[in-house]
Amino acid sequence: MIRNWCSFALLALTLAFGRDLHAVQEFTGQAPSGAWYRIQAPDDWKPGDALVLFQHGLDFNPADGPPSLGPLKSVMLAEGYAVAASAFNQRGWAVFTAIDDNRELVALFEQKLGLPGEIVPFGGSLGGLLALKLAEAPGFPRVRMAYSLCPAAAGSRIWDTAIDLRLAYDVVCHGAGDLKKGSPPLPWALNLRDIPNDLGDLQDQARVLPTLLDVTRCTGVGLPDYLRNDAMDKRRDELMAFAHITDEKFFVTTLGYSIYVMSDLVRAPDKLGGRNPFTTAGVDYGSDAEIQAGIARIAADPRAALQLRRASDFHGRVGAAKILSMHTSRDQLVIPSNQEFVRKALPADQLTSVLVDEDKPSHCGFTEPEGIAGWEALRAWRDGAAQPSATSLQASCERLVALGYVTGACRFDAESAIVPFDSLVPARPSSSLQPPSHSTRALPLAPNRERVAR
Repeated sequence: MIRNWCSFALLALTLAFGRDLHAVQEFTGQAPSGAWYRIQAPDDWKPGDALVLFQHGLDFNPADGPPSLGPLKSVMLAEGYAVAASAFNQRGWAVFTAIDDNRELVALFEQKLGLPGEIVPFGGSLGGLLALKLAEAPGFPRVRMAYSLCPAAAGSRIWDTAIDLRLAYDVVCHGAGDLKKGSPPLPWALNLRDIPNDLGDLQDQARVLPTLLDVTRCTGVGLPDYLRNDAMDKRRDELMAFAHITDEKFFVTTLGYSIYVMSDLVRAPDKLGGRNPFTTAGVDYGSDAEIQAGIARIAADPRAALQLRRASDFHGRVGAAKILSMHTSRDQLVIPSNQEFVRKALPADQLTSVLVDEDKPSHCGFTEPEGIAGWEALRAWRDGAAQPSATSLQASCERLVALGYVTGACRFDAESAIVPFDSLVPARPSSSLQPPSHSTRALPLAPNRERVAR
């Protein structure tokens, strides 16, 4: 899950849309809660104009300065939008405070520049999910459109992938690369002191692999071919097949999430505080007989499961807002099946959900013209143009390239279909998805944190 999926050339963007670049004013610092922020706005921005709220992807590095404003910052500023971002108060799966962090950011923006007439949520990966959740969150200026790239829209269900792989690893690698245990009753979740603090988005193998020596012993990942043996190959192939992963880099990243980010989610006092939200009891892992027979069967704490769902899941309560969501077709970290959750939550006439057809797997690996084409089509749709489709997006993308404003492939595919999420990540028993019958009170999303309300 990434902060930025490509870099855009300022001159090309300015020429592409025929506008002079505004002089820009910038504000950075830490909000009262401690979250770092960055705000940029054209000098002629005035109260009532639009504000883009950029949502960064999952990052495991503690924030130590103002965040990026995203890959489309330059074109948005050139078009007269203000752009702002919070680095969030949480690392990793930051959904427990992110909405409040954005409320605080809007309050700061109002103090400095005035109240926006509308906000435009925009982000990728975890940020794509947060863009969707901002579109339905109360307490903000109105949302007329949102731009969500490769969103982790399965929300709480995306973590079923992580717990399944983590516990499958214990079965396949038993005695050949056993992982360090955490404190009972959750031995599969590392203690906080055993989780590295500087893993970034976990896509950098040079950073992540040295922390996974037991995984290397079991599967041979990170070793040259001549140091791998048949047993390593067999175990690696079994785990990759179980997780529906074909690329070793994605395998390492996904294991990193399953070992480190999931442990932080479960253990951190500002997240689930040592409570288990996951269930494997009653789950059918029949695609692998060894794992089906040997995997640990655990049952969720119902309140922890409910808290994770409330913080993570998107429900589609976006009013009349228009949503454009894009995914790369071979993403093996946030799989394209996440689009299923967006499509189920939103009416068809308020959602354009499209895939770009990749030759090689990437996470959110859009090209410059694809990203710009999506943004411009969404803006036009909000202002009354026809709803964009994969076909019209492809034509717009090709036009940008033909005019020479940007370079890159255009791969929007009207024929692409997504695989149902449950066919890749086994469904949980319905009993594990029910809230505790004795509790009707809303659970806090951010323990021990004063909410910021406007």
